[in-house]
Amino acid sequence: HFGNIIMGLICFIPLYYVFFRSNSKHKTALMYSFFVSLTHLFSSFWLINFQDFAIFTLGASTIAYFVLAYPFGLFFNYMFKYSDIKHRPFLFALTITLWEYFKSSGFTAYPWGVVSMTALNLHTCIQFIDVTGVWGLSYVLALIGAMETEVILAFFGLTEGFKKHKKRPLMQPLFLTIFLIFIINTYGFFALQNNESPTKNISLLLVQQNIDPWYDSMEESVKVGQRLTREALKENKNVDLVVWSESSLSRSYEDYKDWYKFIPNDDPFIPFLKEIKLPILIGTPLKGKEDPSKTYNGVALIDENGNILQTYSKMQLVPFAEFLPFIEHPIVKKFFNRLVGFSSGWAQGQIYKLFNLKTKKGYDVSFTTPICYEDAFPSLCAGLHEKGSDLLINLTNDSWSKIESAEYQHFAIAYFRAIEMRTSLVRSTNGGYTCVINPKGEILGTLPLFKESTLNIDVPIYSHKTTPYAFFKDWLPLLLFVILIQYIWKKQTLYIRKQKEVLYYTFHWKKDFSEIFVKS
Repeated sequence: HFGNIIMGLICFIPLYYVFFRSNSKHKTALMYSFFVSLTHLFSSFWLINFQDFAIFTLGASTIAYFVLAYPFGLFFNYMFKYSDIKHRPFLFALTITLWEYFKSSGFTAYPWGVVSMTALNLHTCIQFIDVTGVWGLSYVLALIGAMETEVILAFFGLTEGFKKHKKRPLMQPLFLTIFLIFIINTYGFFALQNNESPTKNISLLLVQQNIDPWYDSMEESVKVGQRLTREALKENKNVDLVVWSESSLSRSYEDYKDWYKFIPNDDPFIPFLKEIKLPILIGTPLKGKEDPSKTYNGVALIDENGNILQTYSKMQLVPFAEFLPFIEHPIVKKFFNRLVGFSSGWAQGQIYKLFNLKTKKGYDVSFTTPICYEDAFPSLCAGLHEKGSDLLINLTNDSWSKIESAEYQHFAIAYFRAIEMRTSLVRSTNGGYTCVINPKGEILGTLPLFKESTLNIDVPIYSHKTTPYAFFKDWLPLLLFVILIQYIWKKQTLYIRKQKEVLYYTFHWKKDFSEIFVKS
């Protein structure tokens, strides 16, 4: 559930080997398509629990990855056919990283099933991602797998990597890989030795209702949240902020504020806020101010009197679940209406928002609130962080999956944001995995999965940092892409030059031969 680094270090060996043995570009491309789609199918199998949309969330996405991976497979064939043993492992790692970046970007992005998820427990080794982002970790793990395979191939005599008469061409890339591993571990060692003290803290009460999002009513969700909050506040009265999960309120608090004065019937929400005398951060739909026909998946900071202080609308929506691509076209709208019974979804938020709160100790705390799987996107979280955020507070409700794998996988992807931005990360969820992570990646507190529970915790806040990754964002994939284009250009230029030389010598050979023939 928390990643198996042994598998992460060896998972590319079979793939690299079959690429090495393949004699057909289409076979290579098909093998990579199968590799990608089966990885997706077997790691995200729980998407089948998304009820009516399972045909899209699991079925269509698996087919889509099969198709999208095919061009990458063609390049793998090109690489293995034309590159030498010195460059091959590095080009393999480069292409794997570009694929993982590609599938984790854009409006249909899905950052699950990436190799970095296996390295969660490599505490020292992963600290360098505050420079490269998680993409650097993907590259290093793919490079290690490629180099392991090259060593195996050379050991069994399938390549000339260790042949003395060939000057042992594998030794140089092998030592370079070992040196790279040494460098990132040295960096991690010194990063963990940094004993910087927090400048302030905020006392949070994280409430995990464990409501079934498919069948339990919103009133039931609110009642459970209020009961758990009251019980927790009896033990700790120094709480600065109560945090519930995403979509705790299924009706827009802005539009139904008067309704929440009386609902739930026996324990209304707004009187509850006045009773606890604390602000609450809660998931609620938000209506568009410029276009009221649009509804956003949002978060609202509400004070003890029931007034909305600030809001944020989700920017990265789940395709085929929270929004339907190309739904503005009548044919697409008609198709979805017939297939699943509706054709509407959330509107996409456009603005990074910064929340501000004064604690009981007088600290001014700024935070941002990535919603649901937004904490899986490094660049998006970097954009939120660079608004001046002191910490990230993620509100999630993906307990619809009802499977531990889904909850832990989400955590495994989101975990890296704390290190990338060197900030504390809070995850407040409906069913798990609720936790708090400090800037070094240390887990400070957790709640068990799929249980009603609360977490009272003082979250340390450190001085705001702009890490290299937060400033440059996804610079590494861009650099790798430039290297790839340059490599292909160089190879093609060399190939064309050789072809011209062959044509030149062939022409002159024929010309000279014909002259000799005529003379004779």
